[in-house]
Amino acid sequence: MTEPEKESQKQKSISPEAWTAIATVAVAVIGGIFTITNTILTNNAQNKTSSSPSPSHSPSPSSTSTPVPTSPSSAQLRVSNAFLGKWSGVAKEPSGKSFRINLEIQRNCSLNEKCGYISVPDVPCYGEISLHQVSSDDYEFDVSNFDSRSNLKICTPGAGERFHLLPNGKLAYKATYSNAQGILEKVE
Repeated sequence: MTEPEKESQKQKSISPEAWTAIATVAVAVIGGIFTITNTILTNNAQNKTSSSPSPSHSPSPSSTSTPVPTSPSSAQLRVSNAFLGKWSGVAKEPSGKSFRINLEIQRNCSLNEKCGYISVPDVPCYGEISLHQVSSDDYEFDVSNFDSRSNLKICTPGAGERFHLLPNGKLAYKATYSNAQGILEKVE
């Protein structure tokens, strides 16, 4: 190789420092694209579900809530018309303690909307319910706004009241914070 060709080859090659600078810029650009994409996807997901775990409420002294995944189908984010009306039944905690539950669903409500009322007279707790989450055919309600008949030392607002419509037309009930379970029948 002649001397002028060697000089030309040197000018065409890129130094290790230049490669480092190029790699740093490329990583920064890719990282920026990832951050923007992640922010957009996160905001879209939050706008669609708008649900976050809230403190559990308890008609009994024990209270720990297990969140139920929200179904992405917007058609399922409403309470089924089959839930409308008044329901009553007995639930039993794993300890064997039983208590009556009365439920009233007044309208086909959407996520985070007031749907009706729930009461556990044995505690006593009397509060309003709103749809908190939907997973398959399980509907989880949030209880709040307890009235003056309620024992506010025990009744605390939050999610954890789950109902599932059974093929026989009854409602299966489970309290996620205490594992109490029962069956409610339609009374009106």
